[in-house]
Amino acid sequence: MIIREDVTSLRPNKSINIMPEGDMELTQSGRTYTGKGSINFEWSPTRPDTPGYYFTFHGKAGPLDRGKAILHVGSIVDDGIDVSVRSIGEGAGGVVCKGPLLGQVKYGDLSAKIDQLVFFIPNFGFDPLIPLILKHDKWEILLKPFEKISNLFEELDRDGGFAFTYEVHIKFNGRAPFVLGQVLFLLEGLEIFLSFMRRAWCQPFFFTGIANGNPIFLLHPNLLLGPVRPLTRWKREPLWCNNHFQRDLSNAFHRFMEIYEEWQLAVTGEGISEYEHLTMIILNYIEAGLTTFGETAIVLTQSVLESIAYMQAKKSGRTFGKYEKTDDKIRWLLSELGIAADIPPEAKDLQVYLNVRKRYIPKPFDGPRAITYFRNSIVHPTPEKLTRSLGRATEKVPSEKAMRYAIILGRMYMELAILAVLKYEGNYTNPFNGLSSKLPFKAMALSQMPLT
Repeated sequence: MIIREDVTSLRPNKSINIMPEGDMELTQSGRTYTGKGSINFEWSPTRPDTPGYYFTFHGKAGPLDRGKAILHVGSIVDDGIDVSVRSIGEGAGGVVCKGPLLGQVKYGDLSAKIDQLVFFIPNFGFDPLIPLILKHDKWEILLKPFEKISNLFEELDRDGGFAFTYEVHIKFNGRAPFVLGQVLFLLEGLEIFLSFMRRAWCQPFFFTGIANGNPIFLLHPNLLLGPVRPLTRWKREPLWCNNHFQRDLSNAFHRFMEIYEEWQLAVTGEGISEYEHLTMIILNYIEAGLTTFGETAIVLTQSVLESIAYMQAKKSGRTFGKYEKTDDKIRWLLSELGIAADIPPEAKDLQVYLNVRKRYIPKPFDGPRAITYFRNSIVHPTPEKLTRSLGRATEKVPSEKAMRYAIILGRMYMELAILAVLKYEGNYTNPFNGLSSKLPFKAMALSQMPLT
């Protein structure tokens, strides 16, 4: 069984032993094999599909096949753990097999009362590197960076991969006792919100219920948080939430959870709720930042902005015309939220690219026009339109450079629009110049945002 002190001292990309080697049974197709086995949490700096819980089993087994099986670990897990046999080989004591856990490992009484829930988050970090407190009603979430987190970041910068970086404590009403079922609603919203802050998937691991300083139960892995998304390998980049104030981030999180609770209390009807809509927007926003292909990023960016425009239009009572262009919808959205649609001076090459006479692009040469122009070349890939994203070697401004600026500008639009929905009024870090400014921007152009 893993203990908290083990996690805080681990270096990046190191396997974590969950269950030490002991007696185990493996059941497949009605046949049960006895032997020895262990369970580890493993991750690789080069394979994004690797992170997760894996078992290793070896013994004098008969014919095993790749595929589903059930692992029995003594009396700890009476019903067994669903696993998938991925590899089969020969060892000194007979057959050796390995694969991921598909089911849940439980310890202790999950209905017992606890005074705090503790878990860990990998590859999470932002400036300043101090504890962060998020609050929602009587719930308090404390995110504590590891003591030597700067050293962890240095190793991750050098080697890439994964490492646990923050320890999270959830408490209710100071430290009043609660049961696991009461806090589950908070975990889904927290995972999505932290992923939005980090611009990457931040999945929590190693849930431990604590009562009076003593562990009551542990969960490995927790299947109660919905679909497991792939972890994001380390990537150091400036974040919109750098130079934040705790109160502002906490208020935004509280608003996100209010939208979640409104969805929970709503009577099921036609259409989707604001929470479902906003969640899908954030998921696509994150994927747009993680993709290595500019073409994919542009398509997702345009989709996110149009989706936010429809969400905002519904709230404002506005109806888009049947033939209303996408860039006009995005332009309306930015105007509605007080976000400048102009291309900032730092990205002037994008405007130069749009202003080439032979392109016959109608004015205005702004951000919505640029994003939609590139997007149309990809989703309507005629030979003529493909030149917009592929470009020519003789171009004064290469299309790759112009599209890169459009992607950065689109990311800014997405972040500012989502933050407006969450009623965030804290500092925002401009990705073009690194300056932080307080939101909302009012009528200021993006290039005029002062440092606060």
